[in-house]
Amino acid sequence: MKNQSRQGKMWLLSGVVLIFMFTAFGLLAAGAFAAEKTTITVLSSDDFAAFRKAAIPDFEKANPDIKVNLISVGYDQLHDKIVTALAGGATGFDVIDVDEIWTAEFVEAGFLADVTDRVTAEMKKGIVPAGMNILTYQNRFWGLPMFVDTKFFYYNNDLLAKAGFKTPPQTWAEFVEQSKKLQEKKLVKYATIWGWGQHEGLICDVVSIFPAFGGRFIEPNGKFVVNNPDNVRALQFMVDLLYKYKAADPASITADDRSMLNSFIAGDVAFGLNWSFAWGIIDDPSQSKVAGKVRLALMPGEKKKSASGAGSMGLGIASGSRRKDAAWKFIAFLAERQQQKNQAINYGALPIWQSLYTDPEVQKKHPALAEMSSQLKYAVSRPRLTWYSEFSRVLQLEVHNALTQNKSPKQALDDAQKEIERLAKKYGNK
Repeated sequence: MKNQSRQGKMWLLSGVVLIFMFTAFGLLAAGAFAAEKTTITVLSSDDFAAFRKAAIPDFEKANPDIKVNLISVGYDQLHDKIVTALAGGATGFDVIDVDEIWTAEFVEAGFLADVTDRVTAEMKKGIVPAGMNILTYQNRFWGLPMFVDTKFFYYNNDLLAKAGFKTPPQTWAEFVEQSKKLQEKKLVKYATIWGWGQHEGLICDVVSIFPAFGGRFIEPNGKFVVNNPDNVRALQFMVDLLYKYKAADPASITADDRSMLNSFIAGDVAFGLNWSFAWGIIDDPSQSKVAGKVRLALMPGEKKKSASGAGSMGLGIASGSRRKDAAWKFIAFLAERQQQKNQAINYGALPIWQSLYTDPEVQKKHPALAEMSSQLKYAVSRPRLTWYSEFSRVLQLEVHNALTQNKSPKQALDDAQKEIERLAKKYGNK
């Protein structure tokens, strides 16, 4: 009886131990399961990293099973970092920032996942067309826009009024006329300054001026016409602004968008081209001497009413990502109306949803929103080429040769045409 009693106690003790072990294991397993999350890695440009970083906690709260690891680099390093990271189908990044000039290159290189089936009818209908075009290639969607942007024409209304002008110039000829009067009255030494150093910003201004004179780079049949007469006339106009009319600060040939903005907010010039972010600085009394004096108008035209170089970006899913569903949730979250509104109000970016252009809070942040919206209708994209970086390098060099008077505008564009034709044979017309 004693042995049976002892055996019973041992069985009972063993049962208790087993129950404890299974319970503990279950709790550990449940805890491990609860802690398990999908982590997506996002490679972002520094320009909007602050907004994205601020939005991540809200996203993770709404999606507790997803964690976001955000990595940001300067825009100038972004392209090469993406190419290096994704070459060979690497899976280090799930979401990548894509400039519209890289879309064709990245698609052809196999870097981006096709998201056409994920894009909703509401997105197609409600997002500004210029925005949806950013990551569209071969009639497929490869991501979503995160903001829309183009070059805008800012002018100091106070200076124009003192010169006797009630309205800003509507043509580039009127621009010269008003510039001369401003300088004759000694209101400014130079009417404007441009970001015409040899960099991509120069091409954004070229795309804002050449098409206004009727210029183009590629015919519908794919033939390159970089040196067509309208382009030559437009480039001659740019050169004349520096040397014939002397309306542009000579420092333009080494300047960039930021140095142009610095001169404008100091009140040194009356006219300037820049992106939408500039408005938040121009109209801020703590940063700008011309706050409250500046207006925005359509970019001047010539043969065409207006033209302006587009410069928007979007987010796409890396084709090698193993977490595409989670990656899309993050992209779609940042593209939502509320997040776009937050970005517009707190970070100065133009929203992608057309309906937000009539939102009172957004309008308060962007008093010139109506004019900005009008300019988007005249946005001109740079050529969609898989070898765009090579195209841009050649055009930057030769346009700059003309601006520094090393070559005539015609010779510079003739030389650009020859080199671009050579590159087209090497890479193909895509």
